[in-house]
Amino acid sequence: MINLIQNNQQLLALGALILLVIAVLWALQYGLIRYGQKILTHARHYWKEIKQYLSQSRRLIKLRNNYPKQYDALSQRLTVKHFYGLPLTLLILIMGYILALFFGLVEDVVTSDTIVAMDYFASQQMSMLSESPIVKFFILITSFASTATTCLIVFLTCVLCWVTRQRYILIGLLVAVLGSTIFTFLSKLLFQRDRPVDILLFEQTDSFPSGHATITVALYGFLAYLAIRFSRTFSHQVRIVVMTVFFSILVGLSRIVLNEHYLSDVLGGYLVGALWLTVAISVTEWLSANHRIDWQIEWSAAHVLLVWLSVIGVIIGTVLYAILYQFPLLL
Repeated sequence: MINLIQNNQQLLALGALILLVIAVLWALQYGLIRYGQKILTHARHYWKEIKQYLSQSRRLIKLRNNYPKQYDALSQRLTVKHFYGLPLTLLILIMGYILALFFGLVEDVVTSDTIVAMDYFASQQMSMLSESPIVKFFILITSFASTATTCLIVFLTCVLCWVTRQRYILIGLLVAVLGSTIFTFLSKLLFQRDRPVDILLFEQTDSFPSGHATITVALYGFLAYLAIRFSRTFSHQVRIVVMTVFFSILVGLSRIVLNEHYLSDVLGGYLVGALWLTVAISVTEWLSANHRIDWQIEWSAAHVLLVWLSVIGVIIGTVLYAILYQFPLLL
């Protein structure tokens, strides 16, 4: 038994990590479904109380009288009545925070900080799994973020948007996909980081950031956002978020397990994807505020069937892509 554990330390550690992620996400999902709406209700109540208190503050009243234009501009940034108020303010703050994290990660990678030592350690450990059957599973997972699958998903989403007459959604979709792809391509050219030595699938592009991690967050995150916006049930919305996060983590793990990327490459990809996802959501919400998108449409049986056929088509296409193209690339 001890010998079995010693000979499979990396595989057991990987399994334990996945189980830990599942447990944390399940607990988060359970807590949000049970207490999420109550928390939101209390948050709205406290926000109203804070606004009422601030409106009676003598200092703010004096500020409003002395600087009416500046006060009005500031108050507009905090209103929740329209998209150009608090929602846009939060989206800008989120984008700024993601950019700050990305530049901090870049600095750590360039200066060979602690993150680089972690990169080499994780790569060395994963290289010991090259003969493990788990490799085939992660090849299939990583194929869901391949260029071929991405193009198929974008095409099918375009068809769905066209059929349901929600064509302005395509603007946000293209912003997420094209923006993240171009940003990743330029970043690879800029940093020119070599891939890990024990790479399992032959790749010609540079390592930082991970394009698969980027497109997973940008594309699948945007699809999850659309599903949440069209969904009218809070519990379904929470489950969509949790499933998308878990899937994104699996794709990121697949790049590390297959030694296609270092850990920091995947983290950088997540940040780039999150940045362009936020931009795409901002653009889509702006279009929605201008009544270009109808989130309350009635989905007919034909529309629902088309969605499920698209999902099945993506799964079948990805499996065929993995079998016919990815597996023969094993080094």
